[in-house]
Amino acid sequence: MNEVNDNLDNAIFGRSMPTSKQKEIQQLNTPFLSSVTGNADSDKDYREVRDNIKRIITQSETAIQGILQVAEETQSARAYEVASQLISATLEANNKLMHLHKQLKDIKREELLKSSGNVTTTNNNIFVGNTAELSKFLKARKELESATNQLPHADGNIIDAC
Repeated sequence: MNEVNDNLDNAIFGRSMPTSKQKEIQQLNTPFLSSVTGNADSDKDYREVRDNIKRIITQSETAIQGILQVAEETQSARAYEVASQLISATLEANNKLMHLHKQLKDIKREELLKSSGNVTTTNNNIFVGNTAELSKFLKARKELESATNQLPHADGNIIDAC
């Protein structure tokens, strides 16, 4: 087989291409240790997804090194394009890993709120109307406050009239 490659290299390029050492590609079956422990389904799913993403990132880094070596040897624009796409995919996997951490944090916060029984209610007041109505409302409130301050109080406490 090696002789065939040499003949093809001579026919196509007019010279023999440098031989590179072939690496044996080994499958990564090493589990990653998870930083979160627990028995909840969200913890289990988190660990599984996190380990998968980390495995993809590690394999992508190995593939990037290989494709960059091919790109340097062949000076092929397509090889550089593939390397660029693989780098982008690796960056996206890193972003997904960080987003996964944020999602788990949000899930933990929701579980904590549900288990504690504390419910936080936020009421936002919105004025619906035009600026003239708002101006009248604020003027009336100011007059009411000044009138309330002028009233004599036995105990000195001001009562909110609104």
